[in-house]
Amino acid sequence: MACHYLYLKDQREFFVLMKNRDTDLIMKMVKCVLSAAKRNKAKIDIFDISFKDMSSMLFTIDKAQYNDMLNNCMNDLIKIEEYELCGEIKKQLNKKTKTRKKKEVL
Repeated sequence: MACHYLYLKDQREFFVLMKNRDTDLIMKMVKCVLSAAKRNKAKIDIFDISFKDMSSMLFTIDKAQYNDMLNNCMNDLIKIEEYELCGEIKKQLNKKTKTRKKKEVL
């Protein structure tokens, strides 16, 4: 089940929003990925997108992509002064690093 439902004109509109780093989309993605990471989900369906021509698309991110996606959104969040979310991202990224270090020691 997707976190967010979008109704857009066509696929091009979605890709333009992503390319332009639409603030609303960035916020929604970050919140969904943080939630999925906290619940240790293998993947998260972020957007279920319906288009005017009745076609649809599901935008999904796998667990292996969580950290990269969060890192990529950090500057966008700083730009819009969403420092609380930045803090949550830092906690999540540090959590992953600590977990890896513990496994390496064993």
